[in-house]
Amino acid sequence: MPAPLSCPVPPPPRAIARLLLAATMMLIAIGLLSPDPPTTRPAATAASGDAALYRAIDRRVAAGQHYYAATAAEHRTRDFPLRPFVAVRLPTRAWFYRLVGAEGALWVLRALALLAALATACRLRAAVGPRLLWGAASAIAAASSLPLATAVVALWPECWAGLLVALSLASRDRHHWRVAALLGLAAALFRELALPYLVAMAFAAALERRRGEALGWAAVATAAVAALAAHASAVAAILRPGDAVSQGWIRAGGWSFDLAMARATTPLALAPTAIVAVLVPLALYGWASAPGGYARRVTLTLVTLLLPTLLIGRPENSYWGLMLAPVWLAGLPLAFTAMVRAIAPAATATRQLAVAC
Repeated sequence: MPAPLSCPVPPPPRAIARLLLAATMMLIAIGLLSPDPPTTRPAATAASGDAALYRAIDRRVAAGQHYYAATAAEHRTRDFPLRPFVAVRLPTRAWFYRLVGAEGALWVLRALALLAALATACRLRAAVGPRLLWGAASAIAAASSLPLATAVVALWPECWAGLLVALSLASRDRHHWRVAALLGLAAALFRELALPYLVAMAFAAALERRRGEALGWAAVATAAVAALAAHASAVAAILRPGDAVSQGWIRAGGWSFDLAMARATTPLALAPTAIVAVLVPLALYGWASAPGGYARRVTLTLVTLLLPTLLIGRPENSYWGLMLAPVWLAGLPLAFTAMVRAIAPAATATRQLAVAC
């Protein structure tokens, strides 16, 4: 892991910094002017629906029933869709629960959340110069990660995948990427929504002309695709003519849906809509403006999921935000120094940052 920096590295060109700030102001305006998305019950408090389905499948698998047979039976009993195959979750979480038990899995998740929070804080030290801002960013990362390790949220594969992605991002540096790639693969095996993350990391390595690393990320992405294909084949084998079909996910919820994901899965859950509309773009701006490969990869990860969800996702799918929740809001303190660089004259910005360091 790279040595922390005491002060920020040289900022990006002021023209780019101002362009990022203008884009952020535009997102804030869109969020403030957009109608509120339909209200849905957050994943963390759901006592029925998906939570009840996952628990029922876990009980059947723990009793020795094959995962796909158990899943088909519970989906049919509850009139849940079995088509297309992505309506059925990958078996990784259920198999893990059978291996270590629900209580054991919860302790593993707690350890994973703690590791993700600590590793994120260590990597933030290089991206945030002022110690006060680093402390704030680290606290936000902890407040975003640790509450996910609860018995109910643990039922959602997106929770496991999101924490694994956060730990993968934090464990990768210029000299060590293999463990990060394996953690990313584990995330994709819990939830296929993490597959674009693997592609994004391969793309970032290719841009930096790190051929070996790019090939490594491409290899784990290929392995994840193969696992997903095997899952599709297993689901196809249990289908019957009358099985329910999903209503689809193309809803074009736009930026409002992305804000709904943030509100449903981060400490912003109780914040007014206007506050969410302001803070979420600022967090993205902070990550996009911060120096270093870690911040660039976090930004790319956020964009990789947030762009598709402008078109894809029903209101009840706001729990997808769990994929990004551990790192999403930690960019907020980073926005302070970025705004100073973009707005203040160069000499003033240098003096203010020097005082903060």
